[in-house]
Amino acid sequence: MVANYFSLRNFSFLPEYGAQYTREFISSRGVIKIQETDTEINIGLVEGYDSNLVQYLEGFHIPKKAFFHVITKADFAEYIGGTTEVSMHGESKISECGIIDIETVNQDAPVVNIINSMCIEAIRLGASDIHIESMRENVLIRYRIDGLLRVVKKLDKEIFSTISNRIKIMADLNSMEKRLPQDGRLTLKISGTTIDIRVSTIPISNGESIVLRLFNKSSETMTVDTLGFSQCDFNMICDSIKRPNGLILLTGPTGSGKTTTLHALLQTLPHEDLKIITIEDPVEHVISGVNQIQINTEINLGFDTMLRRVLRQDPNVIMVGEIRDTDTAEIALRSALTGHLILSTLHTNDSISVITRLSNMGIEPYLIAAVLKYSVAQRLVRKVCPSCTEKVSMPKKIRDLCDRYGIIGKTMNESKGCPACNYTGFRGRTVVAEVFEVTQSIEHMISSGEKTGDILKHAIKAGMKTMAYDALIKLSQGVTTYPEIQREVLL
Repeated sequence: MVANYFSLRNFSFLPEYGAQYTREFISSRGVIKIQETDTEINIGLVEGYDSNLVQYLEGFHIPKKAFFHVITKADFAEYIGGTTEVSMHGESKISECGIIDIETVNQDAPVVNIINSMCIEAIRLGASDIHIESMRENVLIRYRIDGLLRVVKKLDKEIFSTISNRIKIMADLNSMEKRLPQDGRLTLKISGTTIDIRVSTIPISNGESIVLRLFNKSSETMTVDTLGFSQCDFNMICDSIKRPNGLILLTGPTGSGKTTTLHALLQTLPHEDLKIITIEDPVEHVISGVNQIQINTEINLGFDTMLRRVLRQDPNVIMVGEIRDTDTAEIALRSALTGHLILSTLHTNDSISVITRLSNMGIEPYLIAAVLKYSVAQRLVRKVCPSCTEKVSMPKKIRDLCDRYGIIGKTMNESKGCPACNYTGFRGRTVVAEVFEVTQSIEHMISSGEKTGDILKHAIKAGMKTMAYDALIKLSQGVTTYPEIQREVLL
């Protein structure tokens, strides 16, 4: 009889001989012995198993009573890859180009199993990046989870060349080139889900550093109300997207969730009534009813070139993944001036600095004042794990800091770490943000060329809440911790 699903994530019993099946039998037949007593045996079978295999195993283990459990393909592949010992003799077989199924187990190429296991584990843990680094004594594998890198394993130094070659061929890169940086892409399939991966390799003193950035196109796009904006900021952001024209900018460093916020804003629009086009690098999430374009610099299809072409498509709303240069900035702002709503991102430290950044790109102050409607600066901080959190008294230094911003706080939350959060003390992330609205008076100040410091003072006096204020509010509410906001926000 076949029972429920069984997870191999905490299962570590895999001797080559003895009570367990041989490794060849396990990987070829998709079967593993889970537990055995004098009268019973529990066996795991990979989903899609042959019923004849069940009959064979029942007969093989007579007179013991056999109980069977189903194991997912992804779970099995991750487990086999994670317990593989690699021999450096022989070459690994390479999958054909196109979508690569990483749930299969390859008996002749153990490195393939290791890479598959690495990708499956990273996806399961919600990692955004996989870092594979050739260090002096070993190969360091790290995952970026909730914005922070975490060491997950160390492999023998000798295996790096084989791993590097395998990844490069998967990503259609030159496996012989180790002196120059390379960039590529590949697509993986796991449990019916397609994962796009952007591959970057650079030479370092001990070999190479390889970074795989994971994009789950089929994952559900977050909505604005779940991102963590304060009620005041949330109201202004929702109002901004209702404008018929103008420029809305999201600012912050790489990995601060700018594109996620833009996608969430697009989700609020009536797609059937509006022509919405996005120009992205790459397309991270597929949004129903939206025309999404991925740029390709190899064929001279950049943001500026694509934006010129898109304007001929009679769009109402255009999202430009990033304003990187003067040409893109000029076209974007003039498009906003001629009746289009433009959403984009810039790399600045705060919301006010977009004025200086656009000016440095050669945009005239009068044009900035005419089209800029909102600028949203944001960061992502980790949230304390609700399963192991506890209230503690605020130290005097933090209370004084809250007082300076007019925030009354006496307690905050800390977490010890538990199995639910993988002993990190944190689960998930939330936005810390500030929203700068260009009012009529601020529009006049920009066009007059006044200093951004004076504009900021005016905006705060008019009711704008800074990012530091939002961060301390979330601290006093027990959402995050002081080290988290100190790491992401200048207080």
